[in-house]
Amino acid sequence: MKSEAINDLYYVGFEGEPEIIFMYEKSNEVQVLKLWNGYFESLLDCLVQQAPVQDGILHEYCVHEGWYEESPWEITNVEKAVQLFKSFDVKKVTENESSNIIPVLPAITMDIIIFLEQAIQSGNRVFIVYE
Repeated sequence: MKSEAINDLYYVGFEGEPEIIFMYEKSNEVQVLKLWNGYFESLLDCLVQQAPVQDGILHEYCVHEGWYEESPWEITNVEKAVQLFKSFDVKKVTENESSNIIPVLPAITMDIIIFLEQAIQSGNRVFIVYE
């Protein structure tokens, strides 16, 4: 049985609410980054304003497929996902987003990038689980 290394910093206080889980297996351990879905969807809403919605995570979000339909859902191009999250610019966020969420988005984005880059470095497949 594999142990889990869980980072749930962005889910604490939202227990019972919908969650998004990024995960990959590394040796005998499952690496997990758990987020409150409200943070993740706010981040994606901001990215839709800043990046083209062609394929990948933004496309799946806009058409409500991917992790919404099948969970776990594999991020097939992790490098492209990293580039998407690196393109996030909090200075370009409009006031339409909830003001108490905006200050947290840069830290969440950085943790997602670090998580995905670690998965790339260890040569592992990354999945998103929606619960």
